[in-house]
Amino acid sequence: MYKLFQMRLTEAEVNQVNKTGHDSVPKQKLRLNLQFVSEGFSKLVAKGFDKGYFRHVANITATDLENVFEVGNIGPEANIDRLLPMHSVSVGDVVEDLDGTKHLVANIGFKKVDETAFA
Repeated sequence: MYKLFQMRLTEAEVNQVNKTGHDSVPKQKLRLNLQFVSEGFSKLVAKGFDKGYFRHVANITATDLENVFEVGNIGPEANIDRLLPMHSVSVGDVVEDLDGTKHLVANIGFKKVDETAFA
């Protein structure tokens, strides 16, 4: 079982973004940065967890990280235990594997999060 962590904006945060732009909501700014960063992403992930932006939204039964992406996008739904509302597995999400190692969903594949960033 893999744990899926996502950042989801509240309705108030969505309204704020729509009024004044993406940079006006720190959670949204971090979320966008994670979609494009190539270096320093581990510190950004750690910041997102520290601030409480990432929420454990689902547990996914899968064979590996690539299969987590597949199941989280096309199913089968029986392999997803939804804990909170979630969107499809996307760039900027974090998947925790069976060993407790976190991986950022990247533009291509996954990037292992350096746990020392959480210290």
